[in-house]
Amino acid sequence: MNVLRIGVLVAITLGSCWLALNPEWVRSFGRWGYLSVFVISLLSSATVLVPAPGLAVVFAMGAALDPVTLGIIAGIGSGLGELSGYIAGASGRGLILRNKGIHSRLHWFTTRYTYPALFVLAILPLPVFDLAGVMAGALKMRVSHFLTVVISGKIIKHVLVAMVGAGSWGLFRHLLGM
Repeated sequence: MNVLRIGVLVAITLGSCWLALNPEWVRSFGRWGYLSVFVISLLSSATVLVPAPGLAVVFAMGAALDPVTLGIIAGIGSGLGELSGYIAGASGRGLILRNKGIHSRLHWFTTRYTYPALFVLAILPLPVFDLAGVMAGALKMRVSHFLTVVISGKIIKHVLVAMVGAGSWGLFRHLLGM
């Protein structure tokens, strides 16, 4: 069982590094519209602790696609992509929770603030969310609860980013007299 856990951690880490080192592969999806945004958001959120260009794509495509629909689709893709961190946490549970002091503090925090904390972190455009997903997996949060809270927050974030992108493009065109 430990070999399987280590294998999952290695696979997630290698996949994250590969995506970060090959942004042109992610950009090549751009011509497929909503489907590409879903896939890009899924892949960029699947990178654990490595920044990927998902929000930038949503921002840019906000001018070309309906921002609300775009945000919803990107939010669902991004939320599903966060399962990689969750799985990494569940797979590395023994490594993460070996320290009893850390475990007791995490348990206290997560039993009191799990859902609001995940929701707020999912909305914020910070890479710290990867750690929250890892912890949720390590602490065996139900996958259905994790996805519900995370996708809800990610939809809000992506709709806002797409709307700002749509507005920025209009402002840019106005300034250029187009």
